[in-house]
Amino acid sequence: MDPLRVLEHIHDSNEFCEIHQQKKVSIGNSKPFCSTCQREEMERKEKAIVTAASDRHHRRRTLETLSKDSLVGDETLWNADFSNYIPDNYETNDALSKSKILAADYLNPEKKFNTLFTGLPGAGKSHLAMSIVKEVNEKANPYMSCLFISTVELLRLIKDSISNKESKYTEENMVRLLTRADLLVLDDLGSESSLKSDTTESSEFNQRVLYAILNSRNRTIITTNLNSQKMNEIYNPKLVSRIHRAVEGKIIKFTEQTKDKRSKIFY
Repeated sequence: MDPLRVLEHIHDSNEFCEIHQQKKVSIGNSKPFCSTCQREEMERKEKAIVTAASDRHHRRRTLETLSKDSLVGDETLWNADFSNYIPDNYETNDALSKSKILAADYLNPEKKFNTLFTGLPGAGKSHLAMSIVKEVNEKANPYMSCLFISTVELLRLIKDSISNKESKYTEENMVRLLTRADLLVLDDLGSESSLKSDTTESSEFNQRVLYAILNSRNRTIITTNLNSQKMNEIYNPKLVSRIHRAVEGKIIKFTEQTKDKRSKIFY
């Protein structure tokens, strides 16, 4: 109906709105209502719609980042948490205890430091890193954006994007995504250089991408099989410096042979 015609049918009623101290009105034979109450209710509904949309956007940029934007090479890692990491010696038991403390520290956005898990494969470095980032993702208040990134998969996708113009995994996009994350895991750093044992240096491309990410960050968890000597052989000093940014007291080393933790998280 034409709004002007509607106005012609509005008339005062004998009922009174006690909230706004005014007469209620009717449209034709409709039930009387307070025009001010009606307007305020519409404003509340519009505000609720805007708030819900804003919350969905905020959740996507924070809480849902881990599940939607991570690059996890081994999908079974999604099952990893503190409860199913089973220590079998003093070293792994100590690593579990320290990792829980680190998770609590990362819940404080004011704490800026990197964490380095290093040493023998199969000790559960990735498992503990995933446990930390999941703990922060679930308990942070307000929400934090968390990411778990396989270094090998990251660099492979970026390289593929050079010839695939439809790919979203461009160097620019991925560097932006990773630098914006409140907490980032770079998993299996060093494996991207090569699977060949005689390789002594990561490519210039790899180092450029990794430096661009780590140079803009101060809350990163890194897992690697490399010791400090091998790391200095593979990477240039500037990148090594960024890896070790504020890492003092936050290095967890695995030097003792242990049962492979990767088999634990299938169950």
